[in-house]
Amino acid sequence: MDMQIRATSSKRNVKMAIVDISESLEKIIKLQKSNPLASVALGRTIIANSLLSLSIKDGTKMTTNINGMGLVGSVIAEFQNNTIRGYIENPNFDASRLNENEASPLAQAVGKSGFLQVSRDNGGSEPYTSKVEMISGEINMDFMYYLQHSDQINSLITSTVEINDDGSIKKACGIIIQLLPGFKDEDIDFIEEKIGTLDHLKKTLLETTNYEALLKDICEDAKVLSVSELKFECTCNLEKVMNSIKMLGQDEIQKAYNEGEVVEVICDFCKKQYNIEANELKNLLN
Repeated sequence: MDMQIRATSSKRNVKMAIVDISESLEKIIKLQKSNPLASVALGRTIIANSLLSLSIKDGTKMTTNINGMGLVGSVIAEFQNNTIRGYIENPNFDASRLNENEASPLAQAVGKSGFLQVSRDNGGSEPYTSKVEMISGEINMDFMYYLQHSDQINSLITSTVEINDDGSIKKACGIIIQLLPGFKDEDIDFIEEKIGTLDHLKKTLLETTNYEALLKDICEDAKVLSVSELKFECTCNLEKVMNSIKMLGQDEIQKAYNEGEVVEVICDFCKKQYNIEANELKNLLN
């Protein structure tokens, strides 16, 4: 079962969350038909976007859009009401274009010449959107940079996506630790000493499913606030499809209607195909 667990430590002035999306990511990469490196990029983005949901209210949709001008193109992750989804523009890019003498394969695939944008939509007239430049292409560091510069929050984020030899997901999980207002220098020192290296933290995440014990190992007074099931679920529907067709403009819709065309729309996230008949297009004409 995919899940999210949240906790706080009053003694160390931190809040923490862990997410495990191994089962959902397996479904997502099958739909996206992504190669292993694209699966890692998409998985890390979905994990980090889910971890950022620590700060949102129920019902709010959080969306991350990464476009680092790399080989995978745009990477999009959404989180709302404990459901997750993701899309990658070039899921099966040509890996032969990677240069072993340049940055890491992941950094080359994602790129670091573009931006990371996060939107929070609570159903109001306009979502709150903020954007920062990509700095590493490794995704974890980019999200920490985003939180520091956009929200002014000292944070540690690390995620890991392990791929089996056949390209399936072995495990996909991540953790966020954020300092609360009123933190002291010794709180920073404690966390750095307790966690050790990021590689050690990733290894620990991979080797356990007892995440409550891991949080209590980091902070002995950790108080678990919630444990929730996460799942992959698409939010596409006919109404959204019809609204997307409206964006074609009246002239194009009129032409399709006059010629009796069937407009085909495929959801980026779940790949469901909608076939809109000419009589349905008539309802979109003024």
